[in-house]
Amino acid sequence: MRRRMAWARAVAAAGLLAAAACVARPAAAAPRVLSRGWPGPEREVSALLADALRAPGDSLALARARTALLARLQAMGHLDARVSAAWADSGSDAVLRVTTEPGERSRFAPVEVALAGEDSVFVARALAPLAGQFADPARFERALAGALEAIEARGQAWAQLTVSDWRAEPGIVRTRVTGALGPVVQVSDVRVTGLAVTQPALARRAMGRLAKMPYRPAEARAAADRLMQLGVFRRAEFVGLEGGADWREGVLAYRVEEPRYNRIEGAVGLQGEAGVIGLLRLELGNLLGTGRAVALDWQRRGRGLSDLQARAREPLVLGWPLTIEGSVAQQLQDTLYTRDRFGVRGVLNVGARERVEMGLEEERVVQTSGSVRGVDLANTLFALSRDGRDDALSPRVGTRARIAATQVARRERLADGSRSRSRAAALDVVFEAHRRAGPRAGWTLETAALGRLDGDRVLGEYERTPIGGAATLRGHDEEEFRVDRAWRTRLEYRWFLADRGERLHAFWDHAEMETREASIEPGGSRVVRERADGLGLGLRLPAAGGFVDLDYGLAPGRGALEGRIHLRLVTAF
Repeated sequence: MRRRMAWARAVAAAGLLAAAACVARPAAAAPRVLSRGWPGPEREVSALLADALRAPGDSLALARARTALLARLQAMGHLDARVSAAWADSGSDAVLRVTTEPGERSRFAPVEVALAGEDSVFVARALAPLAGQFADPARFERALAGALEAIEARGQAWAQLTVSDWRAEPGIVRTRVTGALGPVVQVSDVRVTGLAVTQPALARRAMGRLAKMPYRPAEARAAADRLMQLGVFRRAEFVGLEGGADWREGVLAYRVEEPRYNRIEGAVGLQGEAGVIGLLRLELGNLLGTGRAVALDWQRRGRGLSDLQARAREPLVLGWPLTIEGSVAQQLQDTLYTRDRFGVRGVLNVGARERVEMGLEEERVVQTSGSVRGVDLANTLFALSRDGRDDALSPRVGTRARIAATQVARRERLADGSRSRSRAAALDVVFEAHRRAGPRAGWTLETAALGRLDGDRVLGEYERTPIGGAATLRGHDEEEFRVDRAWRTRLEYRWFLADRGERLHAFWDHAEMETREASIEPGGSRVVRERADGLGLGLRLPAAGGFVDLDYGLAPGRGALEGRIHLRLVTAF
């Protein structure tokens, strides 16, 4: 027993001594650089050797760092520079010793251009800025590529330039460029691949006049943007100019990708005493390949609450990237009011993904009670939007933004037979972002601010914005809140189960709302502010060319059996 205790004490003492030695031992210093002969600032050497300093003794990292040093010296005009680098031990420190022999610094002489006729003058003018600059081979390559781009912009698509001579003399580099520019190419035809539904004539009309015209690369690339502005393609790109038997002619080649144009969307939910609610949306796009579209929406939000809307779209009005949309709608709000609405809107595509919207809309509201029995509204809309999502149906990355402002001219017919006029404004701002959070995960955030801006006036029920339900605030009934103004957010974290679109998601919906209500005092009013949340889980499964969404949302403070179930089916064909 005594031997065991003595042995344990000896082991403990040895451990304490080892720990004390580790504490007393100074930490190893970071690797450092000893440089000699570098023509620039010393901090530049350390920056170029950063990877090698992070891996002392790694020969591969040191070789890459030495190559970076040589490339930097050549960019400075030291074409015959030499660099040696090696690790050395200096006591407990790792030291990287670098020796540089930069040699003489060289500059470019004026480039000698040997081409036929006026072509030599054009190329010499494009390469003239090289003269007197430090002799960097990479700079020369960029200048040569820029000259070729300038030549192609003139329509000489088959031009070739070759460096036939590169002579390094003391302090100067002499170069000679030869080649042939070829003729100005005429576009003989335009070919678009990937058209399955869209009529080729529509695509050509959208691109503009290209055939039988001189080749201009900027105009050819702009034609691909005009194809995207048509609004019927998921992707459109300019492939290039293809030659034929005659090198004076070429064919412009484009490639497009068509989505599924037709879409059916249905949603069903359960809402307390109102029972089953739902919506049905039918969209028929690119009818017969003409780019025209029609849509029909029907929604039941409860007993006596329904919406019906029809829309039609005509693209390329007057040959411009202008789309005209017309719509008619009717809204029944139980025994409170009936609203009829019709209008026309113009959408001008100013880029591949950017749009400007302008519209005029007339509304007629009839009420059965209250001091106001009828209202005529004239709405003037202006909006800007940009859609940068990778897919409109089921996006994973990208952003979408839209800001819309509406001026409202209101004419009211009062119960006593008199009439009144007033003006108001409405604002609708939406921003949506999608990001990846890993190979099988991602998140999406949607935030929106919307509502009427009408001073201290108490708004009518028909003027208020409905909040609640699958589209705005999950976990709550459809139109549970009707407010003057609202700011809402929808945050989802998604787990993608497979490449077909299967996913699980957890969500949090939040809304901040403000409503002006009449008070007891005659003519008085007060502002009521509310906030609401919805938390839940959802599942998306692919089905019949689209997907099925099943969401369960619960408002905080309610029991699990008081949650709201939203079922949504979207089919594209």
